[in-house]
Amino acid sequence: MSKDDSRVALKRVIGTYSAFSMGYADIGADIYIAIGLIAFYAGSAAPLAFLLASITYIITGLCYAELASTYPVAGGAQFFSMKAFGNFHGFLAGWGLMLDYTINIALFSLASVGYLNYIVQPLFHTNVLLRSPNYGIIAIIMILGLIILNIIGIKWSSNFNTIFVTLDLITIALFLLFGLPTIIINGGVGRWIADLGKIGTNPSWDKFLYATSLAMCSFIGIESISQAAEETKNPNKIIPRATKWTIISIVVFTVLVSLLSVTLLSPSVIGEASQSPLATLAKTLPFIGELLATWVGFMGFAICYVSTNTGVIGVSRVTFSMGRLKLFPRSFARLHSKYHTPYITIILFSLIACLLILINIDLEGIHLLSLIASLYNFGALISYMYVNLSNIALRFKDNSERAWKVPLNIIIKRGGNKYLLPILPFFGFVSCFFVWLVIVGTHEAGRLLGSLWFLVGIIMYFIQKKCIKKIENNST
Repeated sequence: MSKDDSRVALKRVIGTYSAFSMGYADIGADIYIAIGLIAFYAGSAAPLAFLLASITYIITGLCYAELASTYPVAGGAQFFSMKAFGNFHGFLAGWGLMLDYTINIALFSLASVGYLNYIVQPLFHTNVLLRSPNYGIIAIIMILGLIILNIIGIKWSSNFNTIFVTLDLITIALFLLFGLPTIIINGGVGRWIADLGKIGTNPSWDKFLYATSLAMCSFIGIESISQAAEETKNPNKIIPRATKWTIISIVVFTVLVSLLSVTLLSPSVIGEASQSPLATLAKTLPFIGELLATWVGFMGFAICYVSTNTGVIGVSRVTFSMGRLKLFPRSFARLHSKYHTPYITIILFSLIACLLILINIDLEGIHLLSLIASLYNFGALISYMYVNLSNIALRFKDNSERAWKVPLNIIIKRGGNKYLLPILPFFGFVSCFFVWLVIVGTHEAGRLLGSLWFLVGIIMYFIQKKCIKKIENNST
């Protein structure tokens, strides 16, 4: 191996459960902040909104499982899109993920402070952590801690994820163990089924569709597993397995916990508890309610902080890949001499997330959280559209052996060759595009700042391309 090769070689240290934990942490944290918002708009139909939204998540997740196990390198959607459609499209997909991950760092650091406030509130008898500027300052301190953790190495970082994901799985299991029998005994399930007949009036179709689009966005994060593909021990087997585990657990837990939320509490109550909805829900459970509520407050803090960590991992690996492929300056692919981690990108984009919080630090907690959340999905959904289209295109353009394929395929004969055309990615693309249109039409901040982000990215792409061409001409 040459010196230059070792300069950009990541170490394979991630096993199956660590890969699963990475995906679960990024998506599983969403329910800790999304469930109140979805219940506020969809009312009793919130579980149905989550169930419909999960269709898009499942399809896109399966596409990631096939592509990441076939091309186990850092970059994910950016690499798949570049291989399918060329450098420019690969850059756009990667640039979109960079926006998503950077926002993820800021959003979930703030969400973790919201749950931390739930824990300490009884001590101060006031929401002291949610006041400006305390809310933002604490989130920034937490991000700075993750910079150090991730520079030391992804092994430490993935162990950090794994511990708290295990605790969260136990917590959600306790929710279901005590909650499901309660709503069956008290007739909550029957009342919920009856309330579904009111869709169209309560909630209105407009509110239900809006809630469904928000619920789709709450599943964002499945790409985290593929971002660490180059650091996964046996990616051909581990990535599909970890992805399927993540899909099943997230869909089951999200739908069932949302069912508990609208049957044990009124949708308006859970909707108003936007800073710590699951802790509020835990109080209603028999026998262990008060004790579990405090524990859920801690777990909400922990799992949101873990999701912040996956954002740091994700954005650093995307930009590392883009630097290695000359879509970004080569310095972005530089690894730490001792820890072999992409330290430049870890520091840079974590500080950008801190800056995003800092420039809005005068906003009160809920308004700061809402502002950053409005940007969260714009770039990710563009990348997801690329993933679905790349899955289709690469079936025709690249006959590399695939350890696992998306199910439901049609045999197509073309030029004397047979190809398997996947059907599900078509539906995945259409559903992602629909949600993106809803976000563009209803979130002004997301529309304006998201568009500005991509405009800046396109300008950077052509400047970088021109610089590389000039260097190559000078070297000949």
